[in-house]
Amino acid sequence: MSELHGLQTKITEFEAAGARVIAVSPDTVEENRGVVQRFDLDFPILSDENLELTDALGLRHEGGSPNRDKPDVPRPATFIIENGVIVWRDLTDNWRIRIKAEDLLTAFREQTSS
Repeated sequence: MSELHGLQTKITEFEAAGARVIAVSPDTVEENRGVVQRFDLDFPILSDENLELTDALGLRHEGGSPNRDKPDVPRPATFIIENGVIVWRDLTDNWRIRIKAEDLLTAFREQTSS
């Protein structure tokens, strides 16, 4: 959850740069709503409970979760999308390593200034 908090701490800067922050999670709508409320987030968390977006982006990590009911999880990924096209991405195989909000903001500014 620290990556969500990091995004929230920079939300004003993202918005000033013209970015719209949206998170996607494999959790249910209700669980995501609870996270948004609990952490007072100013951006939505969309539910990809059936991993449809995960599969469309080729991010499924089969057997990546110890949860036997839901053994597959998405690989952590961050995208900058402009006019419906992915113009930048950050992928990792380690769910503990996420891009820092400041680094994402820098990448966004670089991508949109060209």
